[in-house]
Amino acid sequence: MKDIFFDIDGVLTIETEGYSEREYANRTPNERTIAMVNMFYHQNYKITLYTARHSEDREITEYWLKKYEVKYHDLIFDKPHYDLLIDDKVMEFTEASLLIIDRIGRL
Repeated sequence: MKDIFFDIDGVLTIETEGYSEREYANRTPNERTIAMVNMFYHQNYKITLYTARHSEDREITEYWLKKYEVKYHDLIFDKPHYDLLIDDKVMEFTEASLLIIDRIGRL
């Protein structure tokens, strides 16, 4: 099983600003990305969601994911904050990366 990691805020949601429980609950879903996550889930990819949200935000985060029917296997909190991530396996989240991921899913 191949692993795919997706960030929550700014990837599964449209908004990235605001850090209260109310703001998390009212984030706008990125429906296209959620459909892609669910497609990969149903194609037997292991889906891990990760976020810089604190572990105290687990309940509201799981509520939001359930509300928008996001399928996943694991959920990781407290990712480090950074301005630049350097990794040999990272792909910047852009419209082009969505097209690449979509194409991979069709192979």
